Amino acid sequence: MSVSILLKESQDLRKNSQDFLNKSLLSEKPVIVTWGLMNAGKSSLLNMLTQHIDQEFFKTNDLRETIEVSAYETDQFIYLDTPGLDANTEDNLEALKGVRNADIVLFVHQLQGELEANEIEFLKDVRTSFGQYAEKNIILILSKVDKEDRSKVDQIQNRVLEQCKQYLGFQPQCFQISNTLYQQGIQKHKDGLIRHSHIEDLKQSINTVVLNTKVVRQERYNQEKVLLLKKLTDQKKKIEVEYKAQQSLLTNGFAPFQNSLESLKQFVEMKAQQYKKI
Repeated sequence: MSVSILLKESQDLRKNSQDFLNKSLLSEKPVIVTWGLMNAGKSSLLNMLTQHIDQEFFKTNDLRETIEVSAYETDQFIYLDTPGLDANTEDNLEALKGVRNADIVLFVHQLQGELEANEIEFLKDVRTSFGQYAEKNIILILSKVDKEDRSKVDQIQNRVLEQCKQYLGFQPQCFQISNTLYQQGIQKHKDGLIRHSHIEDLKQSINTVVLNTKVVRQERYNQEKVLLLKKLTDQKKKIEVEYKAQQSLLTNGFAPFQNSLESLKQFVEMKAQQYKKI
């Protein structure tokens, strides 16, 4: 391993360690985070959950508005919106930043077919972060269901849940959501539209899951502490190995120089003796 790579790994680990020490366990409100591909409907969903019906707080333009995590705090929760996972590597890393601090993940999937490879990989990372609590704290959202017929929506849901079972080992709660129906229902005072949007069902599920927030946070904190300690121990060993390797290189590198000096010394002494006899 090159020294530059080792230094970069050590710097990243040092930052992660400091972030871990700075992290608060129990004082914050439950954090609800949306993730998904760009234009999946994440921002629209958060606007409905935070009752921004007529004037949006989370930007929903097709243009790339969400380039970093944006937050909105209510009396009960902190809601976070993240960049689309399909944007670029830098934005994907930005989206991943909040995984450790998320209490509930709303993973939003637009009805274009099955989960894509990058969605699956991200969900695997989230599952790892939540450990045994992943099945309850990851909630799958099928968005914009008003744009497709019911049979297609059900077909896509079945396929996506099959993928979750295959790659995650469980099938999370899944809600067929229409932000449009909810918005229209609120604006027009139509209870039927609100009911068919399933936003209220999602809210009830969130309220149930967060009851266990403190326990889940403590467990994840302990899990992260053990993992971080192992990484620090492994990194220490790698540094020690590299240090010995560099020492050996320096020693071996100086050997020819030392031999040359010794030969030169012998040559000078020999010539000096010869000159004295002249």
